[in-house]
Amino acid sequence: MKAILYARVSSKEQQEEGFSIPAQLKLLKDYALKNNYKIVKEFIEVETAKQAGRNNFNEMVKFLYDNPEVKIILCEKTDRLYRNFKDYVTIDELDLEIHFIREGEVLNKDSKSHQKFIHGIKVLMAKNYLDNLSEEVKKGQLQKAESGEYPSGAPVGYKNNLETHKIEIDTDVAPIILKAFQLYALGTYSIGKITKFVYEQGLRGKRGGRIWKGRMEQILRNPIYYGWFRWKEKLYHGIHEPIITRELFDAVQKAFESKSKPKGRKHLFAFSGLLTCGKCGCAMTAEIHKGKYKYYHCTGHRGKCGNSFVREEVIDSQMGNILKNIEIPADILEFTKEGLLKSHKDEKEYHDQQITILQENYKKIQCRIDKMYVDKLDGAITESFYKERIGQWERELERVRESIGRHEVANRSYREEGIKILELAQIAHRMFVKQEPSEKRKLLSFVLSNCTLEDGIVSPQYNLPFSLIANAVETNDWRGRRGSNPRPPDRQSGILNQLNYGPLLC
Repeated sequence: MKAILYARVSSKEQQEEGFSIPAQLKLLKDYALKNNYKIVKEFIEVETAKQAGRNNFNEMVKFLYDNPEVKIILCEKTDRLYRNFKDYVTIDELDLEIHFIREGEVLNKDSKSHQKFIHGIKVLMAKNYLDNLSEEVKKGQLQKAESGEYPSGAPVGYKNNLETHKIEIDTDVAPIILKAFQLYALGTYSIGKITKFVYEQGLRGKRGGRIWKGRMEQILRNPIYYGWFRWKEKLYHGIHEPIITRELFDAVQKAFESKSKPKGRKHLFAFSGLLTCGKCGCAMTAEIHKGKYKYYHCTGHRGKCGNSFVREEVIDSQMGNILKNIEIPADILEFTKEGLLKSHKDEKEYHDQQITILQENYKKIQCRIDKMYVDKLDGAITESFYKERIGQWERELERVRESIGRHEVANRSYREEGIKILELAQIAHRMFVKQEPSEKRKLLSFVLSNCTLEDGIVSPQYNLPFSLIANAVETNDWRGRRGSNPRPPDRQSGILNQLNYGPLLC
């Protein structure tokens, strides 16, 4: 049978170190040989993929569309194939048979409901791990901000120094920025005139085009030009050289205030942005009637479709029932959590093994540093050579420490996040009925997507893995087969048998 293989590492550094790709290829090819599969194409990805749209992933999807006779994908494990829900949906629409070798899992359209249920949790956990990595980057940026260094790309008027990793004044552009502030502070120039002025002076955007009015206003409101900068809604005192004075900046902000008009406060609608019209597909909007009644109706961008107006209370009641449909029976919840904890053993062994390897590497590098220090004291090496090599090894030590930290986080996240998902499904309805509109929106956005409203009836579409939970609740099918009175799954059959996750979050 014809098959393709897909292997991926999350960074170029991993590829250069041989951290993962060779091992994946050997595992997949040995499996194909053993099962008499003919590999007709290999897709290897070496890049970070925070969003769907990876180059080789897209090439693989196109290849499968063009070659419908190929129906099998071989992949090491869940988080190697897709990192978000969009990837999952794209692959699911191709009607394939997917072999996750390390997890011992084969999925296709005929897979039982509990297999899909567990797989949905794996997809969500894979995305969660990516989010954890993103959080580590954000921590580093925050530390840089707190030390006074601007933690992002240089704004207009500054440039990034690749040696010091700090921003410095762009002497060609800074005088234009200064003049723009001076002109607007006079109160007689509009944003349009300022934009025209800087363009005539030679100021261009990143792609060489005109800086438009909205961008120009952002520049004139940015405190970075007088020596401070805003990061994550907090103001920090920067160590970079300012282009303007604080007094000039304040004068510009007063000029903005004198030209601005007060804006009325918008009403808070609990379900705005969560519903589309079931008749024409347009968005549903909300408005106030008689000063207090909130109604939802189709925007009518494609013409009148005849969909009725619906009171917010009616939608609220239905949303509550929709969340009640993912409430897992208490006995099933406890057995599923128990199975998740038991399956953590294999996954933990994998991460513990990687941590041991990294710790040994750490010791080797530290020994090299200690030995080189002695050589420096003995005069065997020069001071400049010592500093250069020590700098390289210290950066390597930091990289190893970060890798150890990621594996430790993955060890905890595997069991903790899986249990949180199950527990959220259990209490979602009770949370919903007690919450304020803004909190209801957050909860619904996490559980649901693309819900439609037609003639007063809400039709839900659940995000993974809640769609699988809802299906299991509706069919009473927690053991892979339907039954009116299913007993809790025992340790040799049913849902617990499908909880062999393997090392998902490396």
